[in-house]
Amino acid sequence: MLFVLNVNFFFFFLFLLFFFLGVYFHMLNLSLILTYNFFSFNSCIYSFIFLFDWLSLIFLSVVFMISGCVFLYSLGYMSGDNFIIRFYFLVFMFILSMFFLIIMPDIVCLMLGWDGLGLVSYCLVIYYQNLNSLSSGYLTLFINRLGDMFLILCICCGFNYGCWHYLYFFSFNSLNYYMFIFLVLSCLTSSAQFPFSSWLPAAMAAPTPVSSLVHSSTLVTAGVYLLIRFNKFISIELNLILLNLSLLTILLSGMGALYENDLKKIIAFSTMGQLSFMIFSILMGSHYLSFLHLLIHAVFKSLLFLCSGIFISGFMGMQDIRYMGNLGFQSPLISSSFLISLFSLCGLPFYSGFFSSDFIIEMVILTEINFIYFILFFLSIYLTLIYSLRLFFYLYMNSVKMNLFNFENDFYMSSSCLILLILSIFFGSSLFWLLDLSYINVFDEIYKYLILFFFVYFFILTDIFSLFNKNVYNFLGFFMGHMWFLPFFSSKFIVSKFFNLSHLIFLITDLCWTEYLVSLNLINKLRFVNIYLNKLLLNSFKVYLVFFILMLFLMMIM
Repeated sequence: MLFVLNVNFFFFFLFLLFFFLGVYFHMLNLSLILTYNFFSFNSCIYSFIFLFDWLSLIFLSVVFMISGCVFLYSLGYMSGDNFIIRFYFLVFMFILSMFFLIIMPDIVCLMLGWDGLGLVSYCLVIYYQNLNSLSSGYLTLFINRLGDMFLILCICCGFNYGCWHYLYFFSFNSLNYYMFIFLVLSCLTSSAQFPFSSWLPAAMAAPTPVSSLVHSSTLVTAGVYLLIRFNKFISIELNLILLNLSLLTILLSGMGALYENDLKKIIAFSTMGQLSFMIFSILMGSHYLSFLHLLIHAVFKSLLFLCSGIFISGFMGMQDIRYMGNLGFQSPLISSSFLISLFSLCGLPFYSGFFSSDFIIEMVILTEINFIYFILFFLSIYLTLIYSLRLFFYLYMNSVKMNLFNFENDFYMSSSCLILLILSIFFGSSLFWLLDLSYINVFDEIYKYLILFFFVYFFILTDIFSLFNKNVYNFLGFFMGHMWFLPFFSSKFIVSKFFNLSHLIFLITDLCWTEYLVSLNLINKLRFVNIYLNKLLLNSFKVYLVFFILMLFLMMIM
């Protein structure tokens, strides 16, 4: 325990150090590059490179701060676990992989962090060692390996340049088309965008501290971070495709959160929607605002996960929100922290989430954009408000449906939530103040009431849907609640085809060609011949008589 506390203090020290260094680098527009060349082969340079600019330093500071809170939280949450040392080792490897991914602007070196994130996340998802965790881990591993394959293909295309450094690529006006396509596909798999979205809710089988770290500031944000770095190479055609995919993911996550009853999966759906929100803002040209929203979202989303972990442990492992309720009376501090993080998620003034999301919304209003995209974007904001209100109703206004619940105020868990609570209130305003970012947008007053219009039209549409046939209405609920059947097409549909093929290969190769052909076919034919010959031997007198008559007939002819 003493070692973990020392690690926590070290992480908090790194948070302060890297944060103020990042602010200093931003004020003076500084960048620090460290390189170490291994060797050159066929005009290709193999080297380690470390880039320290304000983007990487501030991102690292947020990662270290959330990691320190997660380590502190785990002292209470994982206290009775038999494999606690293994858990801390895996989480530390996860943080190290994220460190490599952020500060190494080289695609080959990026594979160290990228591959480490995927493999360690698989080990953490299957940590509880049951069938549900195993199936979720396989789905997570399969889609993340798909992203690794795209990144390896991107590295192969990079041989044309003789180098894989970002800074070298930035000297060009455009990259190789296939190379950039592979890079974007790997980013989409990491950030759980459509059609690679099914792994993010499934990864909720991991312990809650892991969910707080992985699904707030590390694995899911890696793809967004790479898109921010390579935003200048996004062409108009690719921009249009990614706009459609991001809006589809926002609708998918919003509808899924409305029909989901698992507390952690609802927060995972909100993470998916917020990631699409960031990608949408990158595609609209505001990549710095997207980066700031990524940092602020990491803080309040990790607080949401940590508070939900306390709720789940208080209700003896029950994650269904329909059996929860009256949390404001049972755990006032944690329920207040959860409510404030929900306020930040909805962008309520003047919490942290307001400062970045409000500017992004105003930027979209002032941009010339297709009217359908405009309506879908505001619909996604409205869906965030609706599932947050649904969550608030079930957790605070609902009566408790369980007789077994026990909320103990653990010091370490409460302390980590309190640290993130303070940051969820002040981090957004302080970030804009320290970075000296002044955004002033002026737009028509009618746009302020768009969410209210959506709120009214929601009940009208609900009444219209209720007029449908009951089977149609139930199918729509089933379709929306199961992520448009994406988990089926991502797992069972594909895996069953591989299983059928593997069964055929097993028959042909593992049983060997000789056994398949000889044992199953030739031996049956030999057995038939053997039976026929045995019958002839048993009836030998008839055979001799037939041959005697035949020979006698031949002698008479001759």
